[in-house]
Amino acid sequence: MILFPYPFRLPTNRRLLFILAAHLTCCGCNQTPHAAIEQPAPKVTVASPISAEIRDVDDYTGRTEAAQTVEVRARVSGYLQEIYFQDGDYVEKGQPLFLIDPRTYQAEYNQAEARIKLYDAKYNYAKSVRVRSERLLASNSVSREEFEQNVAAESESLAARQSAEADTETNRLNLEFTKIYAEIGGRIDRTFITRGNMVQSGPGANVLTKIVSMDPMFVYFNPDELAFLRYTERRVSGDGKMEAQHVSQRHIVSTITLADGTTYPEAGTIDFASNSVDPTTGTIQVRAVFANEKRALTPGLFVRLHIAAEQAYPALLVPERAINTDQSDKFVYVVDQKNTAQRRNVVLGRKQGRLRVVKKGLEPSDKVVISGGLLVRPNEAVQPIQGKIEDTVDPSAVTQFKPPLADPLSKPAEAGPASPTQKTQHVIER
Repeated sequence: MILFPYPFRLPTNRRLLFILAAHLTCCGCNQTPHAAIEQPAPKVTVASPISAEIRDVDDYTGRTEAAQTVEVRARVSGYLQEIYFQDGDYVEKGQPLFLIDPRTYQAEYNQAEARIKLYDAKYNYAKSVRVRSERLLASNSVSREEFEQNVAAESESLAARQSAEADTETNRLNLEFTKIYAEIGGRIDRTFITRGNMVQSGPGANVLTKIVSMDPMFVYFNPDELAFLRYTERRVSGDGKMEAQHVSQRHIVSTITLADGTTYPEAGTIDFASNSVDPTTGTIQVRAVFANEKRALTPGLFVRLHIAAEQAYPALLVPERAINTDQSDKFVYVVDQKNTAQRRNVVLGRKQGRLRVVKKGLEPSDKVVISGGLLVRPNEAVQPIQGKIEDTVDPSAVTQFKPPLADPLSKPAEAGPASPTQKTQHVIER
C-alpha cells in the first residue's frame, strides 16, 4: 500500500483509481516474459528447369481471303428465267448458273443470219457482173467507166456481206450470254435476284451472286518493318553488303490458330509481300498461302499466324508462377544444398504455353522453387519437396509440323509432361 504524507489528500474516487493502477504495475513487474515461438521452415516445391532447343516465333493477327473472287453479272439485259444452283452450293468452273430469256436474242440472231444470205446473193451477182464487164472491156464492148462502176459494186457488196457476218457474230454472242456460267470453281453465295426480275447489263449491271475459290486459301497480315527486314534481308559474307530477297524465295513456314483456339493442321508458306511500307503505320502487307482441300477455312476468318525463326538455340524453361518481380528486375528462388533459398536474377525470353524461356541466370541443375514462393525469403531455410515441370509445348509450334488430322478442325492432344532433368526430344518454337 502506498501512503501519502499528511496533509496530502485526494478525492475518494481518484484515490481508488491511483491505488488500483499501482497494484497492477507491481503485479506486472513480478511476471517473466514468454519465450519466442520458433516458426518452421516453409514447404516449397522445387524442380529443375526444362532444357530444350528454342526457336522464336512471331505471332500476328490476320484474315483469310479467297485466292479468287468473282461477282457474277449479266452481259445482256433481260428477264431472269432460270436459276440452276442452290444457295451456298460448291460449283465447278463452266457450270451453268442463270438463264436470261433468250427469245429476243434468238430472233435477232436469226435475222442477222438472213442478212448474210441477202448480202451474199448481192455479192455473187455483183461479182458476175464485174467478170462479164471485164471480158467485154477487152473487146471494147463496154466503157472503162462502166467497168469501174461494176468493180465498185462488187466491193460494196463484199463489204456489206462482211458487215452482216460481224453483226451475226455479235448476235450469236448475245444469245450465248443469256446463259451465265461459273467462271471459277468454288463456293457460291445466295441468289441476289430471283426469277422474273429484270436484269441490267453494262456499267450498272446487277450482281446476281458471288463465287469465292476455296483451295488454296490466303491469309493476309501486317508485320512491322523490322520484322519484314528479318524475313527478306540476307547479308553477303564476302563484301559485307546487304541484299533483299523475296519472301517467296525464303520458303518461310507458318501455322495458324483459329478464333476458337483450334490449330489448323496444314502448314502454309509466305509467298507475297507488298512493294511498299505504309508510312502511317510502319507496317507492310504480307500474304501466306494454305492448302484447303477439305474446305475447313472460309474467307473472312480471324486467325493468329505463327512464323518461326530460322535458327534454334538452347534455352531453359520454367513456369510463369516461378518468376517474381522486383520493380524492373525478374528473379526466381533457387534452393541450394543446405536447403536455403537464394535469389537469382534472370533474363527472360518469349513465352511458351505456360512456360517462360530463361536466357540467362539459371543452370540446368538448379532447383527452382515452382510452388510456395510467396512464403520464401532470401537466405532463409526452406523444406524442399521434389516436383516436376509439366511440358506444355504447343503442338503447332514444333519444328516438324504434324501431318493433317482426320478432321481438319479437331484439336490436337497436348504433349505429355517431360522429365525435369531430361532434355526434350523436340524443338520448341516460340
